[in-house]
Amino acid sequence: MTRSLAVEELVNATSEELGTYLRSGALNTNALTRSLDYEGLDIEDWERIKRIHFCLADDVHDFISALPDRVRRIKTEHQRENIHTQGEVRGSINWSGTLRTRSETGYADRSRFVCNTPYTEYDIAENRVLKRLLWQIHHTVADELQSVEYDWRHDFWTDNQLASFDRLYKQNVHLNRIKDGPTISISGQDMTTARQSRLPLYTEAYDLYDTFQRLQADTLDPDITELLADTLVVPSDTPTLFELFCCFRLIRILNRYSPGFSLKPIDGESSALAHLESDDTRIEIHHNSTGNLSFHEPLDATRRPAHSQYARYHDVLIDYSNTLESLTGNPHDSVLYSGRPDIIIESYDTTSDEQLVSVLLGEVKHSDATQTFKQGLEELLTYRRFANNNGYLIDDPEVSLTSLLITNGLTTPGTSDDVIHLNGTDLLDTAKQQHSDWILPSLRPPIIPEQA
Repeated sequence: MTRSLAVEELVNATSEELGTYLRSGALNTNALTRSLDYEGLDIEDWERIKRIHFCLADDVHDFISALPDRVRRIKTEHQRENIHTQGEVRGSINWSGTLRTRSETGYADRSRFVCNTPYTEYDIAENRVLKRLLWQIHHTVADELQSVEYDWRHDFWTDNQLASFDRLYKQNVHLNRIKDGPTISISGQDMTTARQSRLPLYTEAYDLYDTFQRLQADTLDPDITELLADTLVVPSDTPTLFELFCCFRLIRILNRYSPGFSLKPIDGESSALAHLESDDTRIEIHHNSTGNLSFHEPLDATRRPAHSQYARYHDVLIDYSNTLESLTGNPHDSVLYSGRPDIIIESYDTTSDEQLVSVLLGEVKHSDATQTFKQGLEELLTYRRFANNNGYLIDDPEVSLTSLLITNGLTTPGTSDDVIHLNGTDLLDTAKQQHSDWILPSLRPPIIPEQA
């Protein structure tokens, strides 16, 4: 019986891969952001993604949960300041200051005093670190998460928790006596003082704010990548998680078993999730993107097919475009076909004017259902026919074209010259990667991995 990958297994495998690639700087974080699927959030900004990940971390959740009791014992310093008064004494009299003030008027007004008045100082290093941290958390959960009504958000922040934290942050008398979060500038000395505090409130605030700063600076230490990995996969729906798993494993196979290739950081506006390069070849791995190809086929409304059944389909598309425009008022071009594979891997000869030499089109279905397999197969073969790079790839003898369908828990007894079908577990099995040159045939001679 064919084994499928359980959600927990996908979570663990994807987290491990993500941490590895982030630490090596090999992932395009802009492309990674597009690959993530947070229901209720339309995010294309890596900086926002990182702030959300931070606020989903268990350590942040535990810190906020303990805050109502801890903030009652917030640290302050008792200070004295010189206050000029007339007719009243507040605190102890500063006689040297008083006599100096009275001398300015020839000692004519003996009701004038300079008093050493006590006051409580909240603007101290530890509180600055605390308030700045709380502001970062508050404005993220209020602006990004509060309006999201999906299960994954409630798993991290319930409505009651959000409301309780919002009241505490806005109404607590102690926090309100500290400067507003956006106006606070944290110095290295402030951080040192908080780190050395004897109160857990401040040492934990230091730890969290230090993590936040390193996260925002893309200082991807092991604890930072662990935070990203732990919070990445939980809100993602399982099909998207399976797609990311497949992407990461294909990158791993290419990186490990392609002689002369290595993962490279991506500069510029590339849509690729990752690049591998050798002396003469560049491989681009795309997810949730058409890459450098086109899968859009406009309909020529002026040329009606001669075949009666194709002509009827042509008329349906024209009717659809015209009716949609009439009902919505928005112009709509007639389209014969538009689509996008889940994974595209492109190989370019960098010694020959960036010539495209090999393409893999991948469709991923997180299912063991036969009907879903058939649907994926039909989609993949359609991509194969319409994939275009200044001409249809299927008609270009200079480009090798591979079609890959990956399902989870389904195997097929036969083989095909047009499509490779894998079960998700095949991407974990080293022995089954021994013919891994199927990924990009242009990388021949065949890539034979070491035996596990």
